[in-house]
Amino acid sequence: MSASESWFSEALHHGRVLHKYRIEVMHSADRRGVTLIRPLRKRSREGVLYTRFPDVQTQLDTLDQLPSQELIERCRVPEKEAGAVPVECVLAFVRREWAAQNHALCEPLLAVLLERLRRRLPRALNLDGKTASLSRSDQAEQVHDTFVAMLIGEANDYDERLDYYEISFSQSIAKLSLTAKRRSRRSIGRQEELYDEDEGELRADVELAIGVFDPFNPDLLQDEIYRSRLPAAMEKLKPLEKRIVEMWRNDVPIDSKDPSITTMTRITGRSEKGIRNIRDRAFAKLRGLLSPEGEV
Repeated sequence: MSASESWFSEALHHGRVLHKYRIEVMHSADRRGVTLIRPLRKRSREGVLYTRFPDVQTQLDTLDQLPSQELIERCRVPEKEAGAVPVECVLAFVRREWAAQNHALCEPLLAVLLERLRRRLPRALNLDGKTASLSRSDQAEQVHDTFVAMLIGEANDYDERLDYYEISFSQSIAKLSLTAKRRSRRSIGRQEELYDEDEGELRADVELAIGVFDPFNPDLLQDEIYRSRLPAAMEKLKPLEKRIVEMWRNDVPIDSKDPSITTMTRITGRSEKGIRNIRDRAFAKLRGLLSPEGEV
């Protein structure tokens, strides 16, 4: 499958997520006391399976016997309070219920997980508490988007990279932050070209260009050269930008009052405005990349 057709083209169809490996997962209510915590799949170079720390595995087995609502309440206990559930356990449950498409349990646990993630992101605010560092803000966005993109990607198949996070979430996020720090200097310059320096919003000319540009316009896709360049252009987007563009392409709504409908806001944890800003930024990048003078 080509890059432009991948991501959610198989996983999302009219707002419903399909799973290749969901048959492996059963809902907690059907277990009747039998634990169904899946072992990790990642293997070392020597072929040895990675395993969770014993204390985390023990807590998972215990928590797995709780009714869904009680499990949610336990996971919501703040990390610094007694009885808090390790973030590695929260991630394990999110991955399992996401694979089973058990939205009633997955969504509240995902909210807990994203809050735990937020507290580990690089702090954008400077010491004065009033101004923000563009570099650290960009790093935080990269870390958040990369992690969320991995979670979303499990709609297609199991992502072994997330096994590292089930072993040591904080250490894995710290490594991801270092990678984002190296990349941020290169990306900030490109982002600033799209935004007004004073207002911090997309420039008016960029918004105008977005308003008439659809990267998947059938007329454009009839052009063989354009069609051949589109996959490479998509690869130059940030992970979450690619996901949102693909969800938009597959008619996944940005938001909905109906809790049963899969939406971009529920999948990504971003606000409606945030989703639109990311989509618009991605479209602006694609327009530039796919222009005759573009890089691809």
